[in-house]
Amino acid sequence: MKISNDELSVKAYHKVKNMIVSGKLQLGQKIVQDKLAEKLGISRTPLRSALQMLEAESLVESLPRKGMAVKIFSDKEVLEIYDCRIALESMAVKTFVKVSVKSDIEKLYNLFKPFLGSKDIDVMKYKKADSLFHEMIIKKSGNEFLYKLFNRGNLLICSDLIGLVRSPQETLSEHMDIIEAIEEKNSKLAEDLIKEHLEKSKKLISRSF
Repeated sequence: MKISNDELSVKAYHKVKNMIVSGKLQLGQKIVQDKLAEKLGISRTPLRSALQMLEAESLVESLPRKGMAVKIFSDKEVLEIYDCRIALESMAVKTFVKVSVKSDIEKLYNLFKPFLGSKDIDVMKYKKADSLFHEMIIKKSGNEFLYKLFNRGNLLICSDLIGLVRSPQETLSEHMDIIEAIEEKNSKLAEDLIKEHLEKSKKLISRSF
């Protein structure tokens, strides 16, 4: 059965996106379409469509006279990403507190349990736990439109590409405080804590410009 170019484009889109998220394609790296198409086992036509989809999601960009490259976020864009996260995650955690059950709290706690009391925290493992923590709050908030909006903007992916702004030693206790507020069903405190957690990172970023 012949696979259409549309199907190949979608498959290529997911493969290239995973390459960006995993770091196989790094920020600013030029995308040599002939080589990438050969690596993926497809022609340039579906790859070109896939790259257009990724460009619409702000994960790749067209550079004048240079072709396509993995997007490097401007200072302004980084701050805008955090503004969106603050707005959406503050809203999400309020409803998550109301619908969360004991198993949800345990999952959140277990994400950070390996790092408690550790002086030498594996940054990459912590980064993954941090990402899963924020994604779970959004995903299980009970607001499907909010989750779709969050995903369409690739807010967590963009944040992962930017990297951890503050050290695990600084943010671990903040995550635990948020989990405790959720467990206590204190939606106002959870909202305030997650907002403060993200705003601290945003302020640190703005000072570095």
